[in-house]
Amino acid sequence: MVGSNLSASFSSILLAGGRSSRMGKDKALLRFGSGNLLDYMQAKLSELGCTDITVSRNQTGFVTDTLPGQGPLSGLHACLPHCRFTKVLVVPVDMPALTAETLLPLLNNQASASYYQDCALPCVLTNSKELKTDIERQLSAPNGRRSVFALLQRFNAQALSCQNESQLVNTNTPEQWSQLCQIHGQTQEWMHES
Repeated sequence: MVGSNLSASFSSILLAGGRSSRMGKDKALLRFGSGNLLDYMQAKLSELGCTDITVSRNQTGFVTDTLPGQGPLSGLHACLPHCRFTKVLVVPVDMPALTAETLLPLLNNQASASYYQDCALPCVLTNSKELKTDIERQLSAPNGRRSVFALLQRFNAQALSCQNESQLVNTNTPEQWSQLCQIHGQTQEWMHES
């Protein structure tokens, strides 16, 4: 566990509620390691020292979007009230190459919000009434800016340089998934819901 390298306790939101339309299959259920991406990423957050993990996933047993179909901001909106700590690490389920070395600079940064240049996720946010109000306003506005990057800009998040940008790659398509599996020596089997 690398939690001893952290400056403060934190909550994590694992975004696993997307439609996975480009992948053609539910990304959270893709086989990775000894289970699926969802299990793998939850274990990774636990190993980082997180004791408060909230999963945004539109299925029973998880936190579901209160405003479905609105993207990651809707997942954040639904999960923030469940977070016990002020500092919140937000991670997508489809970035299994992330390591503690990459996440620790975000968590130890003193800014109220931080992310890596040109990559809105992962990011760290301060769980506040202002954050929740801003997200609600963007989700309810007909022309709201519903991207995580726009949210980070509105909160003057600090953009950090990443030492290993290859860890910041999402696996959105079967081709990207295949490439990631080859790099990590994984099979390309699909998990099936039971």
